[in-house]
Amino acid sequence: MGAQIVRFEDLPPEFADLHATAMAEGHTFLERLPQRWHNGLYLDDPNAAVMGAWIAGELAAIGAQTTDEYDPHPDHRRIRHFYVLPQHRRDGLGRSLASSLLQEALHLAPIVHLRATYAASIAFWDAVGFTRVLDRPDRTHRMTRS
Repeated sequence: MGAQIVRFEDLPPEFADLHATAMAEGHTFLERLPQRWHNGLYLDDPNAAVMGAWIAGELAAIGAQTTDEYDPHPDHRRIRHFYVLPQHRRDGLGRSLASSLLQEALHLAPIVHLRATYAASIAFWDAVGFTRVLDRPDRTHRMTRS
């Protein structure tokens, strides 16, 4: 795979191409990321991180770990804005990026939530080790630090 996972201070220019590909697939969840992430700060969360995965100079995936505004308890973090280019799915890149985000999130809080809205992403997060949440409209998955 040869991917390099990088923590961003600000979104790189290559984000525009990644975003355009996501939009062409009908995925709109990257829309709010530029407004929420600026100069290394996600809204008012000093512990947030946006990370990207680069392969051969191409931004191939992106994701963030932030506070969970739907349940803003200090013991909760959230994975969001997670997207992998189609040609890099099922090659371990998404799992590597998810692992980096989860390592940081679970260091900060014992519980991590996310909301997956597509069948493939639901299956991906199941495979990463999250458990499904069935009784909350604001999340589909939860992971607890062991």
